Amino acid sequence: MMRPLDDLNSLLWELMDGTRTIRQINLLMDSTFHERIAPAEERVETSITNMMSLGLVIVRTSPISGEWDTSALQDPSGLLTDTDSSLGIIEEE
Repeated sequence: MMRPLDDLNSLLWELMDGTRTIRQINLLMDSTFHERIAPAEERVETSITNMMSLGLVIVRTSPISGEWDTSALQDPSGLLTDTDSSLGIIEEE
Protein backbone atom coordinates (compact mmCIF):
# COMPACT_ATOMS: atom_id res chain seq x y z
CA MET A 1 0.00 0.00 0.00
CA MET A 2 1.33 3.41 -0.96
CA ARG A 3 1.75 6.04 1.71
CA PRO A 4 0.20 9.50 1.22
CA LEU A 5 3.62 11.05 0.52
CA ASP A 6 4.35 8.43 -2.14
CA ASP A 7 1.03 9.33 -3.78
CA LEU A 8 1.82 13.02 -3.41
CA ASN A 9 5.26 12.73 -4.99
CA SER A 10 4.02 10.53 -7.84
CA LEU A 11 1.27 12.97 -8.78
CA LEU A 12 3.54 15.96 -8.21
CA TRP A 13 6.08 14.47 -10.63
CA GLU A 14 3.36 14.15 -13.29
CA LEU A 15 2.07 17.69 -12.73
CA MET A 16 5.52 19.29 -12.91
CA ASP A 17 5.69 19.11 -16.70
CA GLY A 18 6.23 22.81 -17.34
CA THR A 19 2.62 23.56 -18.24
CA ARG A 20 1.43 24.61 -14.76
CA THR A 21 2.45 27.19 -12.20
CA ILE A 22 3.26 26.22 -8.61
CA ARG A 23 -0.04 27.81 -7.60
CA GLN A 24 -1.97 25.62 -10.05
CA ILE A 25 -0.11 22.54 -8.83
CA ASN A 26 -0.87 23.41 -5.20
CA LEU A 27 -4.59 23.78 -5.99
CA LEU A 28 -4.68 20.45 -7.81
CA MET A 29 -2.79 18.69 -5.01
CA ASP A 30 -5.05 20.18 -2.34
CA SER A 31 -8.22 19.20 -4.22
CA THR A 32 -6.87 15.67 -4.67
CA PHE A 33 -5.48 14.92 -1.21
CA HIS A 34 -7.43 17.36 1.00
CA GLU A 35 -6.41 17.12 4.66
CA ARG A 36 -4.09 14.13 4.11
CA ILE A 37 -1.34 16.54 3.02
CA ALA A 38 -2.54 19.72 4.74
CA PRO A 39 -1.15 22.27 4.42
CA ALA A 40 -0.67 21.33 0.77
CA GLU A 41 1.57 24.29 -0.06
CA GLU A 42 4.14 23.29 2.57
CA ARG A 43 4.13 19.62 1.54
CA VAL A 44 4.46 20.48 -2.16
CA GLU A 45 7.25 22.97 -1.46
CA THR A 46 9.13 20.41 0.64
CA SER A 47 8.79 17.75 -2.05
CA ILE A 48 9.94 20.11 -4.80
CA THR A 49 12.91 21.21 -2.66
CA ASN A 50 13.88 17.56 -2.13
CA MET A 51 13.61 16.84 -5.86
CA MET A 52 15.76 19.90 -6.61
CA SER A 53 18.41 18.86 -4.08
CA LEU A 54 18.60 15.45 -5.76
CA GLY A 55 19.06 17.13 -9.14
CA LEU A 56 15.80 15.71 -10.49
CA VAL A 57 14.06 18.99 -11.32
CA ILE A 58 14.59 22.69 -11.74
CA VAL A 59 12.04 25.39 -11.09
CA ARG A 60 11.79 27.92 -13.88
CA THR A 61 10.55 31.46 -13.46
CA SER A 62 9.68 31.77 -17.15
CA PRO A 63 7.82 29.48 -19.57
CA ILE A 64 9.69 27.04 -21.77
CA SER A 65 9.74 28.79 -25.14
CA GLY A 66 11.27 26.12 -27.32
CA GLU A 67 14.79 26.46 -25.96
CA TRP A 68 14.67 22.93 -24.54
CA ASP A 69 13.69 19.77 -26.36
CA THR A 70 11.66 18.00 -23.68
CA SER A 71 10.68 15.03 -25.81
CA ALA A 72 11.55 11.46 -24.85
CA LEU A 73 15.22 10.50 -24.72
CA GLN A 74 16.40 14.13 -24.65
CA ASP A 75 18.62 15.60 -21.97
CA PRO A 76 18.09 19.38 -22.01
CA SER A 77 21.07 19.91 -19.72
CA GLY A 78 23.49 17.96 -21.90
CA LEU A 79 25.01 16.48 -18.73
CA LEU A 80 23.85 12.87 -19.07
CA THR A 81 25.84 10.27 -20.97
CA ASP A 82 24.25 8.33 -23.81
CA THR A 83 22.29 5.25 -22.76
CA ASP A 84 24.15 1.98 -23.20
CA SER A 85 22.37 0.20 -26.07
CA SER A 86 23.21 -3.20 -24.54
CA LEU A 87 20.65 -2.47 -21.82
CA GLY A 88 17.90 -2.93 -24.40
CA ILE A 89 15.78 -0.06 -23.11
CA ILE A 90 15.88 2.09 -26.23
CA GLU A 91 14.17 0.91 -29.37
CA GLU A 92 15.38 2.40 -32.60
CA GLU A 93 12.65 3.83 -34.81
